[in-house]
Amino acid sequence: MGLIVLSIMISIILGCCVWLVLGEKFPVKDEQKWPPLNNIVCYGMILAVPVYLVIFFTF
Repeated sequence: MGLIVLSIMISIILGCCVWLVLGEKFPVKDEQKWPPLNNIVCYGMILAVPVYLVIFFTF
């Protein structure tokens, strides 16, 4: 349980960092972009599985 919580927290932090670098990209190929919070959540969800796997195989 702690591993899942840790990976979610790290993926949220990394999602914020990715949003700062890439900006508002979602939805792709659409003029109207989502609000920043939706983009951060989307980046966080994309990063959740890789972060979990890295933490799982490291520890």
